[in-house]
Amino acid sequence: MSDTPLIFNHSLQGMLSRAFPEGVPAELKAKLLTVGVDLGKPLLPAYPVQTWARCIELSAPFVFPHERREVAWRKLGERMIDGYQDSMIGGAMFSMLRILGPRRMLQRAQKNFRTGNNYSEVRVTEVSPTAMDLWFNETDDVLRHFTVGLVIAGMRAGGAAEPQAEILQKDAKGMTLRASWKNKD
Repeated sequence: MSDTPLIFNHSLQGMLSRAFPEGVPAELKAKLLTVGVDLGKPLLPAYPVQTWARCIELSAPFVFPHERREVAWRKLGERMIDGYQDSMIGGAMFSMLRILGPRRMLQRAQKNFRTGNNYSEVRVTEVSPTAMDLWFNETDDVLRHFTVGLVIAGMRAGGAAEPQAEILQKDAKGMTLRASWKNKD
């Protein structure tokens, strides 16, 4: 495995296709080119995590122009997961996750995140029957908020009622977020 943290191209493609179902705006394509993503050519197999973070940072204002940047990054994460479950592969995966429920889905977080990158480390701590703390080795602020959105939408897709996630702590090695939900009746 590479020592370089990488995001796989299907993650970038998925985010862009769900954020821009009508196609990526020309202005954003030009901005993405400045960070090493040329949408005029086939995507590379993988991109450095810093490139991924800049893609999210550049894309979010186009999708959520009236939101604070942190909210836009979170909402973009939610949109990526919400859109992914509408795909054939995502639909099958989330059918299984709904059977598992939010608790078991979150316990599998590292495995789930590693389908899109080569670097995610996740440690899960049980807090209550409907809450868990998740530590992620995510150090970029854009990716921290994006990850909150991924977790919220993942719990929702996994059958959680009123899913919530908030960052509890950040440091140079990662972040801890609290994921909570209500059980559906």
